[in-house]
Amino acid sequence: MELICDSFLSINSSLELDRVLSTILEAIRALFGVVGSSIWLKDARTGEVICQQAAGFQRNIVKGWRLAPGEGVAGWVSTYGERVILSDTNTDMRHFRKVADTMKVELRSLVSVPMRVKGTVIGALQVVDRQIGRFNASHAELLEALADASATAIENAQLFKRANREIAERKRAEKKLKESEKALKEKSIALEEVNTALNVLLKSREEDQVHMEGVIVANVKDLVTPFLEKLSRSPLDEKQAVYVEIIQTNLANIVAPFMRQIPLKYFDLTPTEIQIADLVRKNKTTKEIAEILNASSKTIEAHRNRLRKKLGLTNQRIQLRDYLTTLI
Repeated sequence: MELICDSFLSINSSLELDRVLSTILEAIRALFGVVGSSIWLKDARTGEVICQQAAGFQRNIVKGWRLAPGEGVAGWVSTYGERVILSDTNTDMRHFRKVADTMKVELRSLVSVPMRVKGTVIGALQVVDRQIGRFNASHAELLEALADASATAIENAQLFKRANREIAERKRAEKKLKESEKALKEKSIALEEVNTALNVLLKSREEDQVHMEGVIVANVKDLVTPFLEKLSRSPLDEKQAVYVEIIQTNLANIVAPFMRQIPLKYFDLTPTEIQIADLVRKNKTTKEIAEILNASSKTIEAHRNRLRKKLGLTNQRIQLRDYLTTLI
């Protein structure tokens, strides 16, 4: 009885499947004193019965052997879930002689019992010996008790192995996810840097464009418009006057799109003129502007006239405020 208890303790002392199987078979050999013992488990995928572990004489030959469903005593027990006791293997057709022939040993006695987990047969636990009539019902009953404990231990070991595999797979998945997140973050940072660089470049281009447009408007107003105004005040015949007016109109149309986007600073305005232009744009009257700037209305009117001249609105019917609202 003490040996049986020790066997149960040994069987449930590990969660590693190979160690569990080896422990089971060593415990059985110690109990029965047999030539060999083996554990056969069903393959859920193929239905075959596979020798997962063996102990005793030439155990490496038996280990890994595959039997078709119902083939051999282990296959028959695994299929039908009933124990088998063979006093003489030569008298029973279920005995699979190919294993013994390969081992070159005469195995005459055999007992095989089913291994169950929650009522389901998962395989067979089997012992063999050279002596005829070596086993009886008491041996089978003891082997069945060990088989039940062994099946539970095997299930626990399989669950443990599956859990470790799932944990390992989850860790790999988490590692890949972290690597992907890192790569995406690096790409995001790179894209942000590129976007920032593009925005800076675009802003620079826009500033260059505004500057260039301001230069064009300033050059037209400083280098062309004054001479056209002088020419328009010169003694011209009717046709020449028309030509000058056409040039002025066309020139105004050319620079008009630029002038809507040109800051007031490009019109060569004084600080006071810029301040007055801002108040005019805010719909302040001449009187209100005079009060705000503590100046006379005549002074403000003079500034407004200079604004119209500098903005190219002389002899134009457009209101100063309406024009100023089109500028930045």
